[in-house]
Amino acid sequence: MEEGFYWVLYAGTKLVAWYADEETLDYLTGERIRGVWHFTGASDFIATRQEATVLSGPLMPPADR
Repeated sequence: MEEGFYWVLYAGTKLVAWYADEETLDYLTGERIRGVWHFTGASDFIATRQEATVLSGPLMPPADR
């Protein structure tokens, strides 16, 4: 998946999140996995790639004026 901002569904809530193709530890399984969601407005809250469903994106920046 391409890095960028996406609309995602996480825990029943639609959110904008930044997807980063970085390695992290899955605390439930102890395995190293790739793909982390960084939720906007929550600087210390992340989820693994498998925990969120992509609704649309990557989001495009607004046009220049």
